[in-house]
Amino acid sequence: MSFLSIGGVPEHFNLPWQQAMLHDAFTGSGVDVAWTYYAGGTGALTEALQEGDLDLAILLTEGYVAARSAGLEARIVKVYIDTPLIWGIYTADPNVHSTGEPRRNYAISRYGSGSHLMAMIHAEQRGEELTPERFVVVKSLDGAMQALSRGEAQYFYWEKFMTRPFVDQGVVRLIGEFSAPWSGFLVVASEHALRRKTWSIRTILDIMNARCKQFPVDPQTAEILIRNFHMSPHEARQWLTETRWNTNYTLHLDHLLRARESLAGVGKCHPQLDPENCRAEWLEYI
Repeated sequence: MSFLSIGGVPEHFNLPWQQAMLHDAFTGSGVDVAWTYYAGGTGALTEALQEGDLDLAILLTEGYVAARSAGLEARIVKVYIDTPLIWGIYTADPNVHSTGEPRRNYAISRYGSGSHLMAMIHAEQRGEELTPERFVVVKSLDGAMQALSRGEAQYFYWEKFMTRPFVDQGVVRLIGEFSAPWSGFLVVASEHALRRKTWSIRTILDIMNARCKQFPVDPQTAEILIRNFHMSPHEARQWLTETRWNTNYTLHLDHLLRARESLAGVGKCHPQLDPENCRAEWLEYI
């Protein structure tokens, strides 16, 4: 029996993995799977990959590209979510009404996380440079809500459905949205795992391809989203309609190149990062 340690953020995007574990989808596959949630997001996941705590991680595309450029020894083994992630922009400051106001701080889960990288990319598009002292590390979504409420930071970028309950409670206000033109999430494997566990990785990915194909059309999926992630029926249906899971082994080369270009523009990726060194051999560029 082979063993794979897999990690991802505790969000609705990873519900297919959660359901697979709950319903013993990997039983009989010859692979023993352990799943761990990382509230610290992409930064915590890339650190766990690098340190050998994880074999596989579900990462934001921009987080992976930045980490790979910085020396992360890991490759894309599958695209997980083809559609871009929509980031909500939040504040608790009654005097802040739009992005780009001067001398305001940004809450980030940690450096290299999506909340960090998206804030930088969005600022660069506005012609604004964010200096390091304007970032406040908060570790998690709950930490961000506390920092915003206390006035330690004025902006926070996070996935809009996960943050919506805090908007409903009046903790923060949604003042904008931002979406980068590339796939939302990737499945990434450490180089160490790829060398030693290729068969196990492919076996688990084949199972998840089938489950992700069924996930959005399963009548119970919307009910689980409503119950577990406090979505309204309309939000659950909207999210399932707008989100497209990848169910094969194709990879959009232009998505990687766009992410590389945007991250290079804010100093978070080498402009010559080679996409060929980022993918497993079984992935096909389209």
